[in-house]
Amino acid sequence: MDAQLIEAGTSLGLGRWGLIRHVLLPGALPGAMTGLRYALATAWLALVFGETVNADNGIGFLMDQAREFFRTDVIVVCLVVYAFLGLAADLIARLLERLLLQWRPTFTGK
Repeated sequence: MDAQLIEAGTSLGLGRWGLIRHVLLPGALPGAMTGLRYALATAWLALVFGETVNADNGIGFLMDQAREFFRTDVIVVCLVVYAFLGLAADLIARLLERLLLQWRPTFTGK
């Protein structure tokens, strides 16, 4: 956070909570939302890997069983389900970005 923004907020009479609400939180939100989207992508990759390697049920377990029995149709359906869930998570993160970052003049909303 830029120290000049904090100094400007205090000179305008903002208290501790006012600085947090009007200066610090809006300054940290763009980075936090970007981090959220990257974290969601990494979490989905970890979930797929974890379910495929060491699970007794779930989509990854189903894919592993289908691989052993050469059921490519089941594997493709499982991959489509994973893709849909990943896209849905990204869509939710984008909607949250659009809601929380609409005040930024450089935000395009894509």
